[in-house]
Amino acid sequence: MTGIKLAIDLAGGACALAHNLGVTHQAIYTWAKRGWVPMQRALQIETEYGVPRTQLLKPELVAVFIKPVSN
Repeated sequence: MTGIKLAIDLAGGACALAHNLGVTHQAIYTWAKRGWVPMQRALQIETEYGVPRTQLLKPELVAVFIKPVSN
C-alpha cells in the first residue's frame, strides 16, 4: 500500500482527506493513481496523519532530499 492510500484510509476516504487538506477530491485521486504527493502536501499529511513523508514523496525526491543517517 502506498503512503497516499494509507492516508486516504486514515482520513476515512478520499473526499474526507481532500476536505482536511483543502484540495479537491480529484487531486487526491490523481495522487493515488501516480502513487505520490507534492512535497508541501507530504509534510501536511505527515503532520496530520502520521504517514512518513518518505512513503508519500516521489521516490526520486526521497533519494535526493532525505539522506540516510550514517552511524
